[in-house]
Amino acid sequence: MKYPLVFKGSVLGLLLSACAVTANAQKIEEQELKVNIDKIANSTQQLKKLEPVTFKYDTKKYNYLKLPAGQQYGFLASNIQPEFPAMVYESAKSYPAGKSDSKIARYNEVQTENLIPVLVAAIKEQQAEIELLKKEVSLLKEKSK
Repeated sequence: MKYPLVFKGSVLGLLLSACAVTANAQKIEEQELKVNIDKIANSTQQLKKLEPVTFKYDTKKYNYLKLPAGQQYGFLASNIQPEFPAMVYESAKSYPAGKSDSKIARYNEVQTENLIPVLVAAIKEQQAEIELLKKEVSLLKEKSK
């Protein structure tokens, strides 16, 4: 290598910069960051009201929005809103509307990844109910002998 000292110096500089960034990083504990923590209750009842759907975006009419093509799986925002209003948000996409002009299209979308904790809570509720039913069946079998 022709310039070993220059190369070593630049590597050392990068390492020192990385260490400086790491040293200045702030670690925030989850208990400080998240407040008003509550367990998810009645999730099975809420989920029963949701209607999963398949759909396709109208990519011809709204080609300027660059929506995904093909079959999609999800929910209608209007169906999610009554049960989980915090999971519906207004999305905005800018698109060209002439030589030097643009417009903004706004529409509701569902943050489906936020359903995961609700699904886990529902599974736990159902599992507790299954365990209770198993005990009842076992007691009935014992009594019938």
